[in-house]
Amino acid sequence: MALLYRHLKPCGEVFYIGIRISKKRAYSKHGRNKHWLNTVNKYGYEVQILTNNIKYDLAKELEINLISFYGRKDLNLGKLVNMTDGGEGFSNMNLEEKTKRKIRLTNYNKNKKDYSFTQNENYKLNMRNSCLGKNNKKIINTKTGVIFESMRKASEDNKINYSVLSEMLNNKRINKTNLQWLN
Repeated sequence: MALLYRHLKPCGEVFYIGIRISKKRAYSKHGRNKHWLNTVNKYGYEVQILTNNIKYDLAKELEINLISFYGRKDLNLGKLVNMTDGGEGFSNMNLEEKTKRKIRLTNYNKNKKDYSFTQNENYKLNMRNSCLGKNNKKIINTKTGVIFESMRKASEDNKINYSVLSEMLNNKRINKTNLQWLN
């Protein structure tokens, strides 16, 4: 039996999808990739268990579908910091395969650009405030005239995923709502 989980920033934006046999792994910071750690250091994270006590093969299939839906950041397809398309997991791997995968991920992290500028406390505070909706641009519903103080409030009130709303307002996706940035 397995469980499927996702990690979210405080603003509700999904940044990681995972599966495990143990619930403990969903809450663990140990053994995560550099991009996951950078995201958590900036914003913190929340754990959301999507399914519990399902067959491992089904969990792998769901993980692949969700990673494909949200898209991987390293492939410029989305915002997830997952380093694979999912479905592999460490559960049914032999020791040689696990070692190869760890080396590959370590080498990948070494070859990526340096994120040390994100360690600045002022930068972290600004990024956190931005994610929480403080000092953000306002959003207006052109049909009702309602003004939202942040994208988070607009996404919650209109029952739209935060990431999807962000993409629509920033012209990365067709805007199917009446929401627009307030100038």
